[in-house]
Amino acid sequence: MDVVRSNVRKLNGTVGVTSVVGKGSIFTIKLPLTLAIIDALLMKTAGQVFALPGTAVEETLLVTEENLSHLTRRKAINLRGEVLGVSKLRELLRFNEPEEGVDADTELPVVVVSTGGRRMGLVVDSFMRRQEMVIKPLAPYLASLPGISGASVMGDGGVVLILDPAELMTLAIEEAL
Repeated sequence: MDVVRSNVRKLNGTVGVTSVVGKGSIFTIKLPLTLAIIDALLMKTAGQVFALPGTAVEETLLVTEENLSHLTRRKAINLRGEVLGVSKLRELLRFNEPEEGVDADTELPVVVVSTGGRRMGLVVDSFMRRQEMVIKPLAPYLASLPGISGASVMGDGGVVLILDPAELMTLAIEEAL
């Protein structure tokens, strides 16, 4: 119980215990409303770990570079008869470091994201795992980062940025223009 209490305190919450002899105990945990727990897909891009809310993830798949088609300035894949626009997450988030060369037969990890009735594919470097995480709001000076909606602290103390699917969709549309 001490471990629970110390972890709840780290989140600026409280733990209360009320006991009645012969009837039992009631444990009350109070957490700030600014915290929310989400199921998220963890993935890596440009050496950084990012989380995408599980509610926005339709599916994950591997696509070869030769299966990517070019439509105007945007790439697309044929996903079971539907043309699906695809963007590289590293480009949407404006990472300037060069990407390693990719062979035509190399499989690229793609996350199919859906939000607001629209769908798109995000090419990432690798998938990691699904995990429940606590969302923490960004500090005011970081709140204007494009495509980022919050952050979470992992068990090892590392910070993971949580992606905003709707804003990523908007960035992808702007990139195509």
